[in-house]
Amino acid sequence: MGFAAMASRVSAQLAQVAVFILAARMLSAAEFGVYTLTLAVAIFLTRVSEAGSREFLMSCREDRSLFDQIATAALVSGAIAMCVGTLASAVMYDFFDMILAGELLALFSVWVVFSTLSAVYAGLLVRQSRAELHSIFLMVGEGVGLLAALFGLMSGWGIFALAFGKFCMQITYLACAIVATKWIPHLRLHWVVVRELAEFSRYILATRMVAYFHTYAVTFIIGIFLGATSVGYYRVAERLGSSFAELMEEPARLIAWVSLRRAVREEHSESELKRNVGREAAVFLPVLLALATPIFIGLALVSENLVVLLLGEQWHPAAPLTSILALVYMLYVPNVLTEPLLSLTGQVRRLPFISLLNAAIAVTFILASVPFGTVGVAIGQLMAGLITICVTIWLQSHYGGVAWKTVGGNASIVAPALIAMVAGVIWVSSLPISPETQLGLQILTGAAIYSGVLGTLYLCFFGSIHGFLLKGSKAPNEL
Repeated sequence: MGFAAMASRVSAQLAQVAVFILAARMLSAAEFGVYTLTLAVAIFLTRVSEAGSREFLMSCREDRSLFDQIATAALVSGAIAMCVGTLASAVMYDFFDMILAGELLALFSVWVVFSTLSAVYAGLLVRQSRAELHSIFLMVGEGVGLLAALFGLMSGWGIFALAFGKFCMQITYLACAIVATKWIPHLRLHWVVVRELAEFSRYILATRMVAYFHTYAVTFIIGIFLGATSVGYYRVAERLGSSFAELMEEPARLIAWVSLRRAVREEHSESELKRNVGREAAVFLPVLLALATPIFIGLALVSENLVVLLLGEQWHPAAPLTSILALVYMLYVPNVLTEPLLSLTGQVRRLPFISLLNAAIAVTFILASVPFGTVGVAIGQLMAGLITICVTIWLQSHYGGVAWKTVGGNASIVAPALIAMVAGVIWVSSLPISPETQLGLQILTGAAIYSGVLGTLYLCFFGSIHGFLLKGSKAPNEL
């Protein structure tokens, strides 16, 4: 199941990146910005209409009548969200002369219904211990959506091609899930189930709304104050950075769960559990940092050539944003461990407050920096990231038992390797060669220097993997 989930995430990322690259080459920054803003509104409607229906179905008693009612509630909430979205699109179209955005939102409003019902089927597949089928159906849906979007783009549909791709992806997944489960819900709904579902969903919805606004606040704020074109440039830069982050995040989180769970023993007291899990995390974190930091720093260094060669000269203003946001994503790397760490040490209740705090910090810096343009917003996000990493370190140390002094000591050999890599990449960028050759040489030079210096320092300081693990596994008071 873990492999299927990981394969699903990787295939989804590859499909989305392929569509993203072709769309960026064929659309203007303003069109891309309109699409981003409209999709953000549609995702908000989807989050609200889904609420906790998937999780409620996974955890409720085995009762087909109850399953029917959960699906009916999802259809009703999806229909309400569709009506709200359609009304908003009509207002945009008729009163604000936002023709393109209005038409696109009207289409996405219908997509919300399919997405909401798909969440119910996803919950049913997981409940039936068929999560691998859920992952396979997602991969098939992403493949169909990719082909549909490419067909639309080549046919000249513009941003509507991207919406068409999302429709095809969602309908494909839903059709596969219906065939696999052999279940079409009967429409029925009792008020007692509505109240039970609402009570169950409120905390899930609240947590997701915090995560939503943390993710999309920057899109709306830039759209309101700087316009759709600025949203387009910022979103392109964000997408380049997040492509690397998301590909790394899921495998890292999965490995973190497996690694940290090894330290859990039923006979351990609370203090022993915290100490052992924290000790395991202190071994895992330096490895994660050694793998992740050169990727994001490398992206920051080669962003200008990468953006222009990958997307075209018209996207050149996104290059400095990509460099800054790559560093932002790097700062969030240690946060991958927070959820499994706090879950295993019995401190998971701390997560909602920390998520809200991080979101508030990010939004505050966005609002403060938006008068300085998109580059100012990106720098503001970097400042927020620096505060967030401090909060993460404190949280993991205080509640997860992670000795960050040990982590810093074990990860210190990464710094000289990074400095050497940066120097090598900057030297290559000064050579009078074509951008294509320069980009390839920057990547090869950076990778060779980093791995060579890091490997040499590793052998000098630790001698062997056993020595590294032994040093990392010492209790804090033994160092």
